[in-house]
Amino acid sequence: MAVLHGLQICWEKGFRRIVCFSDSLQAVSLIREGVSAHHRSANEICSIRQLVGRDWDVIVEHTLREGNACADVLAKMGALSSTPLVTVTTSPNDLAMPLSADARGVVFIQE
Repeated sequence: MAVLHGLQICWEKGFRRIVCFSDSLQAVSLIREGVSAHHRSANEICSIRQLVGRDWDVIVEHTLREGNACADVLAKMGALSSTPLVTVTTSPNDLAMPLSADARGVVFIQE
């Protein structure tokens, strides 16, 4: 749902060159390859694939959770919310440390 809503927002705001990173390899695979009509997320995947097929450049890539720490914090905040979509206009306090690490160029090595 985050990918679907994120792409819809990007389209509506006029962004036409998008790189979408997800730490869910399964989600990235389903988006890239499609699913049968009987898959439990078929409607969402179909909607995402229709969005990606519009006249814009969208790349959907997998990343490790450690390399996507800010998105992980935001996803956890969203999961605790009582609304289906949370829009932030200023950086939440919980993002201070991940943003600082990102700015410093902290690298996480996969073992």
